[in-house]
Amino acid sequence: MKKTLPMLLLPFFLTCMSLDAVKKPEARIKKFDIDSISLRDITFVFDIGIENPYPIGFNLDDISMNFKVEGGQLFKTTARGFSVKAMGESVTSFKVNLKYADIMKIVSAYANRDYLDCTVDLAMKIPLPEVGGLKKSIPLSYTLKKSIPAIKPEVSVSNFKVKTPQVSDISGALKNAGKSAVDPKRISGMLGDLFSGKRPRLELDPSSLDLRIAVDFDIELKNNTKAKLLFNDLNYDFLVNGEKLVGGSTSDIKNAGNKSVISVSNYFSTRALGKSIISAFNSKKGNYSLTGHSMIKLPDAVRTDPVKLTFNEKGSFSIK
Repeated sequence: MKKTLPMLLLPFFLTCMSLDAVKKPEARIKKFDIDSISLRDITFVFDIGIENPYPIGFNLDDISMNFKVEGGQLFKTTARGFSVKAMGESVTSFKVNLKYADIMKIVSAYANRDYLDCTVDLAMKIPLPEVGGLKKSIPLSYTLKKSIPAIKPEVSVSNFKVKTPQVSDISGALKNAGKSAVDPKRISGMLGDLFSGKRPRLELDPSSLDLRIAVDFDIELKNNTKAKLLFNDLNYDFLVNGEKLVGGSTSDIKNAGNKSVISVSNYFSTRALGKSIISAFNSKKGNYSLTGHSMIKLPDAVRTDPVKLTFNEKGSFSIK
């Protein structure tokens, strides 16, 4: 009964007032911004605030969105299922993802661009109570504009090399593993052969030791457009043949024009030397997966705060 009473009183409340004096629901775009970027797509975030003056809530069925880039039609989509509370403002937040592969198909001379004009046409209908003299709904429309960077990445991993640990470090790891009887020099030779691509005689399973191995490699990123992606740091996980080798962060980055060289110096434990990673060392090549993120700065006209750029890249690489 408590829920139905406001609905029963609403027609009486409205008819006691002139229709011109009745306050109607209002909608405002409270936020429209770039939420995140990857090397393959870009995500927008929308916050829409709807002010409801009535003592009952309602559902906003559809918000239609038409996306255009440089005037070319990209796609249309519809957001659904928003609830608006009674006697107050409800803010609905949602995200929409755009693929750079789709953008490239509609923008001519894409490689010669730095930033692209993106236009979003929003349309919605706010329902009104079924009272004589009132329309069924209030149609609202908005046109939003935002510049987005043109991204066409080329990612590679180079200068991958590992360093065989000192015999004294091997001796300590053998002692900790209860294998003091094993000659550390023989293990040093085994690891040296493994990391150089030879198929060594396995004195023991290297994953049975917890021995730190130094690794260095470069992540080379070239953006094949005029947009410059300037990195300050990179938080990363690096997998070889599907198995995690190292993870961490680096700020050793050299930016030159449209190319960035991100240098990684890290350590991995011999516990990580499973069959897949050993196979990469044996063949002197492997497949990598690079995931992580970096905060990058776009021009103030696009976004004043740094935005997160995420990595989810795969490829092949050679081992020195």
